[in-house]
Amino acid sequence: MRTLKRLLILSPILAGALFTQIAQAEKMNNDTQDLVVGKMERVLSAMDSKDPSWVPTQQRLADVLAERARSRFMLEVEANCDGCKGSKADRQKAIQIYENLLSKIQLNEHGPVLFQLGHLYEMAGQTDKSIELFESIVKDSKKKSISPEIVSRSHAELGDLYFQKQKFKDAKKNYVIALKDRKLQNRSLVIYNMAWSDFNDDKLVSAIKTLEGLLGKPELITRDTEAGSTYDPVFHADIVRDLGTFYARRAITIKDIARYEVLSPKEKRKELLLNFAQEADRIGQKQAAHDILSRYLDQEGLTDTETLEAFVRMAKINYDRGQAAQSTQDFAKAAKAFKNTCKDPSKCEDLKKTMKSYVTELHRSKKLKPDQDLLNSYVIYSNTFPEDTEMTTRGAQLAMDMGKPAVAAQLYRAISDNSSLSEKERQNALLNEVAAGEKSGDIAIQKAAYINFLKKGKDEGKTFEVRYQMAYLSYQQKELKEAAVAFNQLANDKDGKPELRKKSADLALDSLAQLKNDEQIQELANDYAKLFPNHRAEFEATSRKALMNQAAALANNPNSSKSDMRTVLKRISATNLAATKSDEKLLFYSNEAILAQKLGEEEVYVQALNKQIAVAELPAAKKEALLEQLTGYYEKKLDFANAYKTALRLTMPKVSDKDREFRLGTLADLANLNPERHYRASLRAGLKGDRALVMRTRLVLLSKNPVAELKNQAPELRRKPVLLNDTALLVFARTSNANGLKSVLDMKEIRNRSAAQFIQKQPFYNKAQTFRSQIAVHMIVAKSDKQMQRGISERIKLLSKADGLLTEANRTRDIAAQLMVLEIMAQENHRMVRDLANLPMPKGLTPQEQAQYIDILKQKSKPYLWKAKFAEQREQDLLNNSPALAQLAQDYASARPEVQNILKREMTIIAQLQMTGKMKSAVMSALNSSPVQTSDLASARKSVAAEPNNAAEIVKLKSLETKMGHPLMVSYLEGRLNQLQRGKSL
Repeated sequence: MRTLKRLLILSPILAGALFTQIAQAEKMNNDTQDLVVGKMERVLSAMDSKDPSWVPTQQRLADVLAERARSRFMLEVEANCDGCKGSKADRQKAIQIYENLLSKIQLNEHGPVLFQLGHLYEMAGQTDKSIELFESIVKDSKKKSISPEIVSRSHAELGDLYFQKQKFKDAKKNYVIALKDRKLQNRSLVIYNMAWSDFNDDKLVSAIKTLEGLLGKPELITRDTEAGSTYDPVFHADIVRDLGTFYARRAITIKDIARYEVLSPKEKRKELLLNFAQEADRIGQKQAAHDILSRYLDQEGLTDTETLEAFVRMAKINYDRGQAAQSTQDFAKAAKAFKNTCKDPSKCEDLKKTMKSYVTELHRSKKLKPDQDLLNSYVIYSNTFPEDTEMTTRGAQLAMDMGKPAVAAQLYRAISDNSSLSEKERQNALLNEVAAGEKSGDIAIQKAAYINFLKKGKDEGKTFEVRYQMAYLSYQQKELKEAAVAFNQLANDKDGKPELRKKSADLALDSLAQLKNDEQIQELANDYAKLFPNHRAEFEATSRKALMNQAAALANNPNSSKSDMRTVLKRISATNLAATKSDEKLLFYSNEAILAQKLGEEEVYVQALNKQIAVAELPAAKKEALLEQLTGYYEKKLDFANAYKTALRLTMPKVSDKDREFRLGTLADLANLNPERHYRASLRAGLKGDRALVMRTRLVLLSKNPVAELKNQAPELRRKPVLLNDTALLVFARTSNANGLKSVLDMKEIRNRSAAQFIQKQPFYNKAQTFRSQIAVHMIVAKSDKQMQRGISERIKLLSKADGLLTEANRTRDIAAQLMVLEIMAQENHRMVRDLANLPMPKGLTPQEQAQYIDILKQKSKPYLWKAKFAEQREQDLLNNSPALAQLAQDYASARPEVQNILKREMTIIAQLQMTGKMKSAVMSALNSSPVQTSDLASARKSVAAEPNNAAEIVKLKSLETKMGHPLMVSYLEGRLNQLQRGKSL
């Protein structure tokens, strides 16, 4: 059962902390306490007991005496004496005062006094009285209104007192109640004591669980002082040690060890683990002691001495367990520790002798049946004491006898490295190491033996053979870079055996092939073609194959650098293929074309394609594909002339005649060559649908007599009225032959469409302009009444004709015609009003008759004024808001030049109107916009040719082609854009 010495030391500390909170006394040093006690005793000696201040002063004196008793007790503990500082006397005085005060203070003040008195009884050794008093505090807590804090602390004190009396059930009962108070001071100490209560009551599982729970929350392991609650590292370590004691009461498991390690504070973990191992060893749990020591050895920061000491303990424990193999492992660890601890072996001779004795005794005991443990001991010893050649030799011989050539090779190496031996012994060791390495079947060991032999061996006859075997080992281990270098050196060594040199050359190239290092293969193969003349053709073929592999790898790698591709391309172009077969030539030319295409080497690319096409043995299908590829290249470059020329060579076996002729015609058309024969051949072959209609339109527009050709094609073009309408308009723009187009425009499919309307309204513009000139020059002559009346009548007829002209303009639904007539009406009706107002007054009229005459003129003028204002208002409204004007401006801006020429008349009519407006401004802006320049179109085509997959450049070119380029280019470029949007490069 654990001792309560720690509790007895802590009790006055805890009591002092509680006393400070109860009495609210300030912390005082010893001298101050003496001064205060003396002063208060003098005051009380002169004070009447009936004085109201007498009771609180007495209580204050008792509090200070109790505090001084605590302070003196701590000094006595430090001095290791009992009562030598006067703590007992102070405690007894405080007890007497508290006992006297209990009869005089109010009930609700009993709690703190009772608790303090109970604690003083405990410290004074009056355990029974302390128990009785704490029991009364608990029992009368409600009646005396004692605070819950005092009650909880009383339960905790009762737990400690019952624990001292070995009444562990009663102790735990009170601990459990005390712990219900979440604010309980020194909670961790109460939990700790409760665990020991379970332990002493043979409730081991509960005790372990309680301590593990407490250690799992290290922030609870605190102690309460005047300065507050602080972490207690010493207490923490004590709890972990006790947990080890608890674990040792049962079979210690790996889980227990791991839990113990985790719960140990890091700064004390080494010490605690070692303590735990000692406890396990002491009670006979050898396996557990071994496992704990293993965890101890894994700790960071172990000193050399600690490590060596641990291995010594480990070896002893395993020896006790009868674990020979494990003992050998511990021997290895001890040897390692020896190396770290004994830097100067001469100062550790005794330890060396002990370790040697260990090995020799082990060998003696296992002489008839040597095993791995024995061999391991020799290896460990040899590694630790390499200067002991005798033991190393015995170990190597033992390894060979046991069929452990790998170990023997290691030990022979140690001998060959020993400069203190004779040259003969060291050379024999080298040979033995090679033999052992070869017997081991371990490539790494064998290779190491070869390297060591080549470094130190004197047998020149075996040098080349060993070098070859060493290179072959690297080859087998897939250390291909090293193998390639070694084999290449052997191949170039003219002093070596010829057959091994040729094998070395082949294996050097094979190593590089596995590394896919085709660049170096090509270089070495060229060298070997010169080095081995009898095998020149073989190596040259290998070089060419490597070059093709390089080309393929670069072509298939999106991250290939242009510099690398350019280097390989130059090598391909420089390769002499005169003696090669057609298949190899085609492969070279194909890779040449691919790299050239990626590098933008257009001339080389075209040459490579043509070189492939020129190979006589080239299959027809492949030739067709290459011609198609070449045609596509020219198309991407917008070189339609060469594209057409190349396409003529295509047989297009899978393409119908109509489609072939359509394609050829389109390329010829885009190249500004005559496509007529291809278009007509395609139509004769039966081409139908939209493509056929487009071809018919092109035949019309390319014809020398477009009106006649339109009449020929109209029966088919009427299937698509929009196309027929646009074609008719373009023909009119080119010929201005309205009469010749009349039969086409009268077709029901387009008679109400824009072309017919546009052409039909042109005479109206002439009519309106003629009328404007006619009415503008008309004057009202007032030289005589007869002339004046005739002039007015003529003017009225002209204005009436203007009204009719407006009606006619409205029927055309043409905005330009309407605006033109409205302006004529506004201007001429205003002029009529002015002319009427300016007529001379008839002679001989009285003033009254003159006034009547003026009124008559005003009445006559009003209709013309209203009509003028109406026309102005209507014209202004249209110039500001007419959608037709906006559409006209937009159509003009986007129209091709030939269409703009015929739209310009309408635009000019509107621009010349005197009134202004938002829509008129739009028309004038479009009319005055700078036309697309031919140089702009040429520049855009050049950009697309340079970057065929640049969608932005294609869109830009399409916009320019729409305005002034080739009519077919727009649809051609749309096809390109659709292909790019589908994720396919051109």
